[in-house]
Amino acid sequence: MKVVKTIILAVAATCSFWAAAQSSTRAISIIVPQPPGNPTDGVARKLQTLLQAELKQTVIVENAAGAGGSIGTAKVLASKADGNTILIASQTEPILTPFTLSHVKYKAEDLRMVALVCRTSYVLVGRPDLPAKTLAELTDQAKKPGAKPLNFGHIGPGSMIHLLGEQWSKQSGVPVMHVPYKGVPPLSQDVMASQIDISFLPLGGTLPSLIESGKVQPFSTTAATVHPRFIKVPTMTSQSPALKDFIYGTWVALLVPRSTPADVVGRLHQTLAVAMKDSELQAYVGSTGMEMAQPMSQADLDKFYRQETGTYQTLARNVGVDSK
Repeated sequence: MKVVKTIILAVAATCSFWAAAQSSTRAISIIVPQPPGNPTDGVARKLQTLLQAELKQTVIVENAAGAGGSIGTAKVLASKADGNTILIASQTEPILTPFTLSHVKYKAEDLRMVALVCRTSYVLVGRPDLPAKTLAELTDQAKKPGAKPLNFGHIGPGSMIHLLGEQWSKQSGVPVMHVPYKGVPPLSQDVMASQIDISFLPLGGTLPSLIESGKVQPFSTTAATVHPRFIKVPTMTSQSPALKDFIYGTWVALLVPRSTPADVVGRLHQTLAVAMKDSELQAYVGSTGMEMAQPMSQADLDKFYRQETGTYQTLARNVGVDSK
């Protein structure tokens, strides 16, 4: 009987060993719930090689865009919670999309943040041939009797860009007509091509070069202070008393399913903390107008994610965009 028990334990140990080995050699997928060219996509591809070197595993970046980012997010949540499928996102996909779209079945609480990589603000930009050259001119012209509502592009109902458009319209009294897109890249292209009037675009990816080349007009930033690279682009808060509290930002973070084992979460958190110290990653983030986030413990990340969930769900509720 003791011999049989010993054999069973040996077999169990062998199976466990092989399971662990297979898990460690599986490719890791970073799911980007937006199309190629989105700021999160650029960060994901910079992290790809860094994580491969740290984890000694193949890392794949996969774009799964659509439905406000819910397709990619749902794909992560449907995968095995073993740390091999990771979501890279802003607050839109994990927090706002499920709160504002009734057909989305997951909740913000189904995910857990394992790294906050960088932060940035939004810039209200317009097509290059708009007659208005300042925010005051844009507002005045849009309010003239007989003026048509400005076409405002966003990346889907309930997205952060959509909420900013609604909030700005509400606070400034400027009527807008919402036009949804499947991501920031096609939206940016239509602003450049004068197919749409205005949008709030995240300061990241290619936006700095679009501003500097004159392909889009920057009117104002949602940051609390002027960006050092764009000192001529004023803050919203400085432009009108009605916009004194118009300060909003966004971030790029990596998240996994809430049911991911704590030891796996810890391993990913430590690995990503090392990757974020890489000078090339930091240089890339800075070159796109974003800034690296300060390192956080896992406990602080959990607290931050809870707070952000409350903040942006409240914004959606106040604007009047929610699934209820």
